[in-house]
Amino acid sequence: MTTVGILGGGQLGAMLAPALQDLGADVHVYDPDPNAPALRRAAHAASGSWRDVPRLQEFFDACDVVTYEFENVETEGLAQLSGLDKLLPSLGVLRTTQNRALEKEFLRDHGLPHVDFVDGRTAEELPAAARAFGYPAILKTARGGYDGKGQWRLSSSVDLEALLSTPARAALDASGWVLEEPIDIVLEVSAIVARERNGDEVVFPLFENEHREHVLDVTLVPARLPDDLAAEAKAVALAAARALDVTGLLTTELFVGRSARSDPGQVRVFTNEFAPRPHNSGHVTRKACTFSQFEALARILLGIPLVPPRLVSAGAYCMANLLGEVWEAQGAPSSLDLSAWEGAPDLLEVVLYGKSGVATKRKMGHLTVRGVGADEAISSARALREAISRTGPRRSV
Repeated sequence: MTTVGILGGGQLGAMLAPALQDLGADVHVYDPDPNAPALRRAAHAASGSWRDVPRLQEFFDACDVVTYEFENVETEGLAQLSGLDKLLPSLGVLRTTQNRALEKEFLRDHGLPHVDFVDGRTAEELPAAARAFGYPAILKTARGGYDGKGQWRLSSSVDLEALLSTPARAALDASGWVLEEPIDIVLEVSAIVARERNGDEVVFPLFENEHREHVLDVTLVPARLPDDLAAEAKAVALAAARALDVTGLLTTELFVGRSARSDPGQVRVFTNEFAPRPHNSGHVTRKACTFSQFEALARILLGIPLVPPRLVSAGAYCMANLLGEVWEAQGAPSSLDLSAWEGAPDLLEVVLYGKSGVATKRKMGHLTVRGVGADEAISSARALREAISRTGPRRSV
C-alpha cells in the first residue's frame, strides 16, 4: 500500500484524501491546526508548525510520496528535510508559485503573456517605482495574498502615501511587492493541467470564473470563450506546466481583457497567477467531468496513467461557493439546513467542508448544478444558494 502525505488540512486535502483512498492509498495529513477538516479523513493525522523540522521529517519519513493542498506552506522548514524528491510538485515549483514577484519574472523569462509589472523588496522603494511605472496601478504583496488579501488599487501617489502610513507597509517590507498595470477584464478563466512524472499531460475543459469582492463566486464549465482564445489559454497553461516541470496539477488563472498600455482595444489573454494544486474552480469537475481534479492528482501520485478528461454530457455545469454568509443567514448553526435541496433535481451535489467556526467570506462549502445552457446553470446555482440561505431551522444535515 502506498502512503501519500498531504501538507495542509483544508477542504482541498479533505476532497483529495478519499480520491486517494479509493485507489488503495494510505493517507497521512499534516497541518498546524489540529481541527483542520482533512485530518478527519486521514489514517494518520499530524499537527505541528511548518517550521518544526523534526516533526516534518518524521512525517516525510512515513510517506512514500508527499503533496500539498495550498501553496502558502512555508518552504524554510521543508528545505531542511531529506527525501524532498518525494514532494510533488517540487519545492522549486512551490517557491515560484507562492511568490507573485517570482511568478511574474517566470512569465517574462519564458515569454508567456502577462501584464506590465515591476517588483521590489522594500516599501521605501515604492514611491519612486510607482512614479516611474505610472498610475493607476495594482499593488500586491509578493507573498501571502489570496482572495483579494494583500492587494490594493492605487489611483495616485496620494493613495500610496496613505497606504504606506498603515500596517500594510510592514507587510510589504516583509514579503516584497509587485506593481501591475490594471486591465479591462472581459472574462476570467482557469485551466488545470495534470502532468505525470514522464511528462504525459492532460488539460481539463476551461473554467469561466466570476468573483465577488475578490472571492470566487461561481465557476462555469464549459467557459464561454471564442475558440482562438480558448486554444491560446490552454496553450499557455501547458507551456507553463512544462517550463515549471510540474509533476501533479498546475492551475493557471488567466484574464481575458484589454490593456491600455499595449494593443489598446484588442482582447488578449493575460496570465494572472498559478496554483500548483487542486483549485477552487476545479470543484466543478467532481460532477461535470469523467474524472475530477482530485482523481487526476491521485492517479499521478500513485503512478496510474491519465486519460483526457471530458464533460460527462452536453449542457453547462456551475459550481457556487458557499461562504460563511450562508451559515450566518441561518443564524450560524453548527449544521446547515439543506431542506431547500428538495425538489431541485438539477442540484447535483452539496459539499460541506466541516470547518470549525463560521466567518464572513470564509469558504465553508460548495454546490454544483447542471443546466441546459450557461445562463440557466448560473442562475440556478445562485438561486439554490439563496434558497439555502433563506431556509429556517426546520431540518438539519
